[in-house]
Amino acid sequence: MLFDFAHVPFSRRGRFLTLSTMEGAVWLRSVKGGDLKPSLGRLCRVSFIGPDGKGREVAWTLAPERLVAEAAEGRVEFCIGDGERLHLRGKGLGVAFDLTGSRYDYAYRTPQGDHCLVAAAESTRLLPRVTKGAVTVTGDWRRDRADNVAMIFSGDAGFEGAIDLFPALPPPPASVGFDAVLAETGSDFASWLARTPAGGTQEARRLAAYLLWANTVPAEGALTRPAIYMSKNDMINIWSWDNAFSALGVAAMDEGLAFDQFGAIFDHQHPSGLLPDFVNDRDVSFAFTKPPVHGWAVLRLIERHPDWLTEDRRQALVGWFSAQVGYWLTHARKGASSLPVYFHGNDSGWDNATFFAEGGPVITPDLPTFLILACDCLASLDRERSAAWQAEAGQLYSQLIANLWTGETFGTRLAADPARLRTDQSLIGFMPLLLGPRLPREMAAKLIGRLKAGGWISDWGPATESTASPLYEADGYWRGPIWAPTTMLLWDGLMRQGEVTLARDIARRFCRMCEKSGMAENFDALSGTGLRDRAFAWTSAVYLWLAASLEEGGETSGGRP
Repeated sequence: MLFDFAHVPFSRRGRFLTLSTMEGAVWLRSVKGGDLKPSLGRLCRVSFIGPDGKGREVAWTLAPERLVAEAAEGRVEFCIGDGERLHLRGKGLGVAFDLTGSRYDYAYRTPQGDHCLVAAAESTRLLPRVTKGAVTVTGDWRRDRADNVAMIFSGDAGFEGAIDLFPALPPPPASVGFDAVLAETGSDFASWLARTPAGGTQEARRLAAYLLWANTVPAEGALTRPAIYMSKNDMINIWSWDNAFSALGVAAMDEGLAFDQFGAIFDHQHPSGLLPDFVNDRDVSFAFTKPPVHGWAVLRLIERHPDWLTEDRRQALVGWFSAQVGYWLTHARKGASSLPVYFHGNDSGWDNATFFAEGGPVITPDLPTFLILACDCLASLDRERSAAWQAEAGQLYSQLIANLWTGETFGTRLAADPARLRTDQSLIGFMPLLLGPRLPREMAAKLIGRLKAGGWISDWGPATESTASPLYEADGYWRGPIWAPTTMLLWDGLMRQGEVTLARDIARRFCRMCEKSGMAENFDALSGTGLRDRAFAWTSAVYLWLAASLEEGGETSGGRP
């Protein structure tokens, strides 16, 4: 069962409001403030009460439009309406929402007589209302705060109501009931799913579509545009390479939202051209950055969706990408005769990968590859400077070959020890396959032979560190597990080299893994088991893209490897 509430949160497109399972409990959350906040937006712990006043364990059923909790005596249903409003109704069970207990939590009555609970540390107010049954609010006053603040919905004949989350003034009461909200939400998701490209199994395609839909949050604060968070579990930011894969995943469903994924990051581009590491509604972090995959992504996006490139978008992309390339070539290298570096593993996106085992800065083959593709993209978008961008790409290519080609593969160098060319067992060495016909056939053939023989391709896809490497770790983050973005990059590189059979084989393996284990952050390369956060947007995006590519080729991904 892929729609497993133990791993997959319940939310809706354009909302911060989320219900999710964390640390063995179910929480009402507002996923604002980013993933560095210890609470991760937890507001209230959710529990259920039987007719005898005692707690009840429940079984959960998750669907895009509704979350249901059931016990022997009855059930409680949840759906999400306008704004940050949780609708709920129940019969046979009551449901309690206990504030998590920060220093100044309290409850009060508004002038209109409504209860209002204040989660002070989260800067959030919660206002419960009922149209049937009752809501009881409790709290023990302690001089300047209240302990044990909770709201409990119940009713002998059942209850129906809503909880509004807001920062300052409460919205007016809901004008429609649970059934109307449920129908509207279901219709919204059905329309989204109908635009999702065909391919893959029905359940996996539905889950991937749901996660891209539900992981979207509205423009607010530092978020200048609607943004697709990686997850509404732990990873509640938009990062500046994750966004490129999310854009590819949603372009078929909402081309404006796809463009917004670039804009949400590039709107905060530093005057130097540096991109932030991540953005959320409250923070823009420049502690790290991420690799410049955006030119590659736009080339692929235009290839599949030619009408996406409007004139306004073209002009914006030229400005953004010109500055981005300028940053790497001006501030991340010594001069025009050297290659740019990553200062930290996080800058590469492969946070703790083995090519950073000795620290940094590190010269890696993927960075010039992405910059060459960014120049290729600019050459097609920036008509006045097309020749200059082609020349820049040519110079970067010459430096890549001269500095990092070992004769058998692409290695890495420490900036502090440039004479030593290291031959890593990381998948990073295969990223120059993305250069397509620019890469001499004999070089590509050596890379592909090494890829096939070197322990990278498991039954489930390409491991980020060869499974034969002494540094391989099954749950080592970027030291072994399979990741969606690197799978797609390798797939595309093989397609660009004309290695269609191998590329499709990798796509089939990856899609089968997602159909078995869901849309996890990453996967054990040998077992295909999902690891870490289990409700990830870029995994969903890559699954939909690769499943569609197999469908277009007359293949399916279902079955066993």
